[in-house]
Amino acid sequence: MFKIAICLLALATGALSASIGQVSSTTEKREIVPLLKFETDKQPDGSFHFSYEGGDKSMRSEQGVIENAGTEDEALEVSGMYSYVDADGNTVVVNYTAGKNGFVPVGTIIPAEITALAKAAADLPKVSEEEEQKYKSRRSRSQDVEKEVAAVEKKEAVVAVEKDAVVAKESVIVAKAEPLPAESQVVPVQVVVESVPEAEVKAAPVVAKEVETKTA
Repeated sequence: MFKIAICLLALATGALSASIGQVSSTTEKREIVPLLKFETDKQPDGSFHFSYEGGDKSMRSEQGVIENAGTEDEALEVSGMYSYVDADGNTVVVNYTAGKNGFVPVGTIIPAEITALAKAAADLPKVSEEEEQKYKSRRSRSQDVEKEVAAVEKKEAVVAVEKDAVVAKESVIVAKAEPLPAESQVVPVQVVVESVPEAEVKAAPVVAKEVETKTA
C-alpha cells in the first residue's frame, strides 16, 4: 500500500513538473518588444503631438493642429504616419491626414483607387454658409410641400371611405325592402254574376202589388 502511494505521488509530481515546464516554454516564446522612444504633448487649445518607436522597427507619429480658432470654421486638422515590418520582412509605411474634409490615407498597403477617391473628396470645393442656408431653406420648403400633399391624400382617402360606406348602406336598405310584384305576376280576377230569368224579374212587381191591396 505504501508503495502504491509513493507511485501515485511520483506520477503527480511528474505531471505538475511537465505542466510547469510547458507554461515556462510558452512564456519564453512570447517576445516582449521594447519601447525605444515615446513623446507626447497636449496643449490647452486642443492641439497635440505624440510619437513612439519600438524595438521591432515599428513606429508611429501624429499631430493635431487647431485651424481658424475662435471662429465658426474652427476645426482640428490631423496628420500622421505609422510603419511596421510584415511577416514577409517588408516595411509597410502609411501616411494619412484627417480633418474637416475627411480621412485621406496614402501607403504601400492602401490601394491607389482608395487614395485617389479620398483625395478627390478632400479637394471638393467648400460650400459657403450662404449656399448652405439656401439649401436648408429649399429642403424645408420641400418637406412642407410633402406634408401638405400627404395631408390632402389622407383627406381624400377618408372621403372615399365615407362614400363607400354610404353606398354600401343604401345597398343594404334596398336589399331589405319588399320587392313590388311584376306585371307578369298579377293574376286577373273575374267576377261571375248569375243571370236571373226574365220571367222571374217580371213577376216580382205583381207580387208586390197584391200585398199592397190586401193591406188597404
